[in-house]
Amino acid sequence: MPNLMVRVAELPPADPLPPEPPDADSLPAAYVFHYSPDHRWWYFPGMTRDEVVLLKFHDSDHSRAWRVPHTAFRDPTFPKARTRESIEFRTVAYFVR
Repeated sequence: MPNLMVRVAELPPADPLPPEPPDADSLPAAYVFHYSPDHRWWYFPGMTRDEVVLLKFHDSDHSRAWRVPHTAFRDPTFPKARTRESIEFRTVAYFVR
């Protein structure tokens, strides 16, 4: 479910909640994922400095998976692990047929 970021000059009253903005599709949003037994999670232990995991955050084709939830956790079996580092950047790819 989308978690919209809406900038306002002042907070609206909490009751009743304001309606969803008419331009909601154009607003920045994060997503909140709820549990589903259909979800599958993968763990990549022992990755080296030469390996990366690429996560897709958006795709214009919404008929298939187009966002991916991701997380980090403390692994007690590896007590001297370095703090997780993440680099996020945006790219655009155009495909010509």
